[in-house]
Amino acid sequence: MALGHGPRAEGILGDLFEEHAAHAQRSPARAAMWYWMQAVRLSGRALATGMVHRRRARDVPHLPAPRGDVFMRTIGLEIRHACRAILQRPALSAVLILTLALALGANAAIFSMIDALVLRPYTMPDVDRIVLLSHTRDDSIDRRETVSPADFLDWKKQADVFERLAAYEWWDANLVGRDEPERVAGFFVSADFLPAIGVQPALGRNFTKEEETVGAHRRVILSHGLWQRRFAGDPALVGRTVQIDGAQYEVIGIAPKNFDFPLGAEIWGALAFNAETAANRRSRYLTVIGRLAPGRTLEDAKAQMAVINERLTADHPDTNRGFNARVYTLAQGMLDVGLGPILSLWQASAIFVLLIAGANVANLLLARGAERQREMAVRLAIGASRIRIVRELLIESTIVSLASVPVALAIAWVSLDALRNSMPAKVVRFVAGWNELNVDLRLFAFTAALAFVTAMVFGLVPAIQSARPRLSESLKDGGRSTTGGSRVRLRRALVIAEMALALPLLVASGLSALSVHRFLNGPQGYNPDGVLSMSIVLGDGAYPDEGARRRFAQDLVANMREIPGVQVAAAVNIPPAVGSNSSRQIEIDGRPNPDPANPPSVAYRVATPGIFDTLGIPIRTGRSFTDADREGAQPVAVVSESLAKRYWPNEDPIGRRIKVGTGQYMTVIGVCGDIIHDWFISRNVPTLYRPFAQAPVGYMAALVRTSGDPASIAPDARRAIRAVDPAQPVFDVLTLRTLLYERTLGLRYAAAIMSIFGTLALMLAIVGVYGVMAYFVTQRTHEIGVRMALGATARDVVRLTVGQAGRLTAIGVGLGLLLSFALGRLIEAGLLGAATSDVRLTAALAAVLILAALAAGYIPARRAAAIDPVVALRAE
Repeated sequence: MALGHGPRAEGILGDLFEEHAAHAQRSPARAAMWYWMQAVRLSGRALATGMVHRRRARDVPHLPAPRGDVFMRTIGLEIRHACRAILQRPALSAVLILTLALALGANAAIFSMIDALVLRPYTMPDVDRIVLLSHTRDDSIDRRETVSPADFLDWKKQADVFERLAAYEWWDANLVGRDEPERVAGFFVSADFLPAIGVQPALGRNFTKEEETVGAHRRVILSHGLWQRRFAGDPALVGRTVQIDGAQYEVIGIAPKNFDFPLGAEIWGALAFNAETAANRRSRYLTVIGRLAPGRTLEDAKAQMAVINERLTADHPDTNRGFNARVYTLAQGMLDVGLGPILSLWQASAIFVLLIAGANVANLLLARGAERQREMAVRLAIGASRIRIVRELLIESTIVSLASVPVALAIAWVSLDALRNSMPAKVVRFVAGWNELNVDLRLFAFTAALAFVTAMVFGLVPAIQSARPRLSESLKDGGRSTTGGSRVRLRRALVIAEMALALPLLVASGLSALSVHRFLNGPQGYNPDGVLSMSIVLGDGAYPDEGARRRFAQDLVANMREIPGVQVAAAVNIPPAVGSNSSRQIEIDGRPNPDPANPPSVAYRVATPGIFDTLGIPIRTGRSFTDADREGAQPVAVVSESLAKRYWPNEDPIGRRIKVGTGQYMTVIGVCGDIIHDWFISRNVPTLYRPFAQAPVGYMAALVRTSGDPASIAPDARRAIRAVDPAQPVFDVLTLRTLLYERTLGLRYAAAIMSIFGTLALMLAIVGVYGVMAYFVTQRTHEIGVRMALGATARDVVRLTVGQAGRLTAIGVGLGLLLSFALGRLIEAGLLGAATSDVRLTAALAAVLILAALAAGYIPARRAAAIDPVVALRAE
């Protein structure tokens, strides 16, 4: 207080502290005497100087410095002192920065994914004015379904809350041009589609209302990428025709560069309605989007659509009862049903990692505060306020946290780049915003803000503890601290918290990895090994009727069977392990449906003879298809076990009759095993199989089982298809094992990221245990020397130290088990039921965590056991 404030006073105090520390190492008693001598000398000098300044001030006008200037100068000095304190302990500061950088980098990467994939996946003009309209069932508010043509047209007529209302339908097309035939991603869109999302063709024109009529609809707009790739960017292409699905389509426009909405589309055709489709309310296959009218809000749209839905339900109860019309923002409506839970799981895991890292940082800061307790006691003894000390220590922790931000952003950038580059291109098209994953100003601001909050939360308690030293003990001879007190209890509590938080992350990562293993290598209900799959879609132009499709399938399978090494071949409309599905409403003979408006539906498969042998699906009872199950023969079907058990429980289903839609009744001739069509939505669902000859379709997958590597016969398989139709594109030529691997890509990503979180949690928890036990040994060196001088053995010292680590770990693991069971529901939801809680796995991971913690505590224990009692008794 005698020195006052300012740079000079702070400099004198810094020198005083350093000199006192140097004297204390040689003799604490002499250091204390020296300190008081210096204090008296400096106080006298300050008093004399003050008297001289007061005499001079009588004749010189004095203007006080503004309070803000004094505060800023003080903060500036404290920042400089904090930087000096950080640089004085470079190893500790580096550990703090790296620990925080790992946790902040993980959170930054997840925030970037949430920002790009959920919050801002689309960049159209005024995207907040674009909405998606959907039907949902009464029993599931979030299960969005597509819309029938008749309902869409009625919505368009009756709703005035939208400036534009448009619809689109999936249309992947067979394009035949200057190169090999190619399957391109596309959609049929109504004339208002591009205006609704605020996009105009870069070349050419948009669709017109007249082109929504069948007969005038053969018009297409190409993406900029497809135009460049297939047609070398020829501007004269606009106005010419190209062959698509066996028919001639006029190219009327080229889309802007990088425009590929929706879902990576490369071609857009005119969505046309005839009288029959315009009146169709049962088939729901249209996705509807709209642009809000000026002055209208999302709530206005929801209210008006609710009224229109009630009106249509009253007018058409047979088809519309049980459905609600809902309005979403474009980002909400297009969000994949599985993405939100997975990102939530990742975000929760990243927060857990940050909490563990924060506990580690708090532990290190407490240890650092214990080392500086004499310094703090001296400062308090000569008049420094506790608030000043707390503030300076918070500034230190804030500087360390902010110093970790560049490292954290580097970690996030590397992680995002690896994620972005590892995703297959054909999957990226289904994840809007994936290519936008990057480090930007928003991510920098988020990471810096999170670092500041972390510094405040985890630096406050250590700062308060450091500002409350016991002056008498800190300044007396020896100044040796004890292992008791609130500081030690807090450090132990932090280790327990780390263990409690680490175990749920380990369990989550273990469940994720186990789920991936099960879905990739566990029973599928079929045998994916040795099977090659090739996807084919027969265009209406080249194959306009069932007879043409039937002949193509027969010739295709016959050619496939002639390939050397092929054991059996078949074709099916939907092979296993693909993202698409086909379902049909059914009716069981003699069992009328109690709710005609909502008849039961089953997975629907159309296949040629040999499909069950090709896929290795067992026939439980009855028989499979034969060549005798042809056109004109008795309609037959094979059903899965789950279908038979649901509709003919405790009965023999052979000979029973079942009908699809309004078609003929079919006789059940066999029951096959259940298979996992898709881990995401279709696991062991009731499935009905029909002979291809009795219900030919235009889309199929050719499957061949080989005795060797199925990928090696891919060139021969392509030639076999060209022999049937040289202009027929073939795509997704992959083994079933590869299809299964790609289909579980989302699950594998979830498992990989959860494994990273689990590894980080384990590492940080081990470091926390080691740090506490190392501090424990350092602080109890004198006590350990006394114990050993009184007869304690090295084993006793090891048991004492490791036992303490074991007790802390056991308490933390016990709490972690409770958190693991509570977090189990989030894990199951995040992995969409692919993972289920496993007591054995949880117990095994708890044992791993305990052993790792004991190993971390054993290293300081061995060091303690090697202490020389004579040296320990002399330690002060």
